[in-house]
Amino acid sequence: MLKMIEGKRIFVPVTLILVGYTISQIMTAGSYVAALPYLMTPSVDFAFIFFFFAFTASSLARLAPGNGPRFLMRNRRYIGLCFALVHGAHGVFVLSNLALTDETRPPLVFAAGALAYALLIAMTLTSNNASVRRLGAKRWKLLHKVGSYFIWAIFASKAPEILKLSPVSWIPILCFVALGLRIAAYQKGRKKQKQMAA
Repeated sequence: MLKMIEGKRIFVPVTLILVGYTISQIMTAGSYVAALPYLMTPSVDFAFIFFFFAFTASSLARLAPGNGPRFLMRNRRYIGLCFALVHGAHGVFVLSNLALTDETRPPLVFAAGALAYALLIAMTLTSNNASVRRLGAKRWKLLHKVGSYFIWAIFASKAPEILKLSPVSWIPILCFVALGLRIAAYQKGRKKQKQMAA
């Protein structure tokens, strides 16, 4: 089953879901502008699923080796690009809402979001072997590490919603689950290194 969505083929169902949902909401609401409130939150929810698995793929592979984690590792680049695709659509919906309605964003929130998207674009454009060679592995890893943790921080900044029992509180909860997985994987790696050095 998983082989049907290996590599670039994963974009097919993701694109169909994204386009199909967008069209259905526009038709239901009667116009693109009227549909925006029903597109913004679901699109970020959908995007976060891909972010979570791209962010935790190597950790899951180290902590619980198996077919699932191996699939995530083989396809981590494409999972990350799916996140970029869906989150890019979310950005279009947010900008459309700001441009076509009276909706506003605090300057700090807008600036943080703009920086997150700038990093996401940089990560997307360098998600290929040629960029790894051009930048060098060390700088490439630094870019993607800084970018992924900054985006993680943006998602985690919704943590106060947990106290309100908001429907969006699952995202910051999973952010901290993801961080916990990465810390646990790092500690396991350090322990293995010490055992090998002993």
